[in-house]
Amino acid sequence: MYNLETHREFGRWIMRVFRWDLQLHFFWGFILTLLGEYWFPLTLSGVIATLIKEALDLWSKQEWSWGDFWGGMAGCGVAFLHMSHGQS
Repeated sequence: MYNLETHREFGRWIMRVFRWDLQLHFFWGFILTLLGEYWFPLTLSGVIATLIKEALDLWSKQEWSWGDFWGGMAGCGVAFLHMSHGQS
């Protein structure tokens, strides 16, 4: 029983650190940037979408979310790394 409760607590901790909204920003940044592998003009789309989304949040909610920003940028960074290692 101890093992099950330990795993549940670890799962709760993971979801506090990597909230759903941060995961969403990461994957949007990743997927949009990764589309640049197929059509080069889309390479910066993840960065642009992240900046526009946060600018709209700043305008509408008067709040800039650094967590959302860094989540999106992390996704873009992972996609850039993937694209740079995929070429020979």
